[in-house]
Amino acid sequence: MNGSSPTTAPLTDDPILRSVSRAVFALILLFAFLLLWRGHNAPGGGFIAGLMTVGALILHRIATGTSALRVDPLRLVPWGLALAFLTGLVPYLLGRPFLKSAYGYITTPLTGEFEWASALLFDFGVYLVVVGGGLAIAYALTDVDPQERVEGDE
Repeated sequence: MNGSSPTTAPLTDDPILRSVSRAVFALILLFAFLLLWRGHNAPGGGFIAGLMTVGALILHRIATGTSALRVDPLRLVPWGLALAFLTGLVPYLLGRPFLKSAYGYITTPLTGEFEWASALLFDFGVYLVVVGGGLAIAYALTDVDPQERVEGDE
C-alpha cells in the first residue's frame, strides 16, 4: 500500500470536479491551518484540523487519481506521537506538570503582536497522527480490489 501510487478512478476524467477541487482543496487546507493555529485559545486544534486535511487530501485523490503527499501517510504517525509526547515531557523534566503549556507574545511588523503557546506543538503532533492515520485508513479502503481472490473463495 503506497499512498503516492496513482490509482485510476472513474471520477478522474470529470473536468468540472478537477477544476473545482483545486480551489476547494486550497480553501479546506487554509481553514484547517486556521483551526490548527487557533486551537489552543479557541475551538479547534490538531484533531479537527487533521480531519479537515484528510478530507482535502481524499478530495484531491478522487479528483486526480494521485496522492498529494509524496510520503507514505503512516510515516507521519510516529513523528506526531513523538512531538506530542516531547511537548509534554519537556515541562515535566523542568519540574512542572506534564503537558504544562508555556506562552508569550511576539511582535512583528507584518502581524503586530500575537500570542504563541507551546500547546501548538502538541496540537501539531496530534495533527500529524490524525492525518497519517486517517489517510492510511482511507487509502486502505480505496485500494481494495473486489476482483481479487483469496484462499477459500470459490
